[in-house]
Amino acid sequence: MNVKYLKIAIVALLSACSQEPQDTKKPTDSLINGVNPVTPLNPIPEVNDANCKFEYMKSISDKFIQQTLADNCMRRNTSQPPVQHKNWTIR
Repeated sequence: MNVKYLKIAIVALLSACSQEPQDTKKPTDSLINGVNPVTPLNPIPEVNDANCKFEYMKSISDKFIQQTLADNCMRRNTSQPPVQHKNWTIR
């Protein structure tokens, strides 16, 4: 093996190991690295009929909060209780 390439590999390895880690947190960090989830500065609005309208979601400028609210609105339970059914009999 050529000594020149070995020296280059060692220098590259040492320089990569000596770099400082970045402290910027992203919303996907909690999924990938298992770190604590990022708490946004603005709270996510409550899920209700008024907040789940398209016009309200368009007015939110923060894309993370907008996407989180849209996800929560899609997951909410809007099913109604079952209607009283008739008892059908065969004559």
